[in-house]
Amino acid sequence: MDGNQFFELIKNIYTALKCPSCGEVYEIDEIQFVGQFDGLFLIQMTCSKCKLPVSVNIYAKDRAKEIVSDLSIADLRNISREPISTNEVIDFHSSLKMFNGDLKKSLGK
Repeated sequence: MDGNQFFELIKNIYTALKCPSCGEVYEIDEIQFVGQFDGLFLIQMTCSKCKLPVSVNIYAKDRAKEIVSDLSIADLRNISREPISTNEVIDFHSSLKMFNGDLKKSLGK
């Protein structure tokens, strides 16, 4: 990936992602390149409004014309743009407290 492709990648992140906590659009100076190894890029974003740090892992090969992700376009369109509520945080915390470390058992498999 050359410099122009990398800046295009950052531009796409900048225009597509919002803070999952407060819904604020990231400013370009809130996006930091952390590192890269064999097509995997680590980007750190910190929201200036609520100070939530978010790490993004992106896999892109030199010859690839698109970013490989486990999310489909439909998944991205269905992501809630609403801030995470206090009740959602409490529910998640409660489920983590009850988790015993056995993922198969927790998923009923």
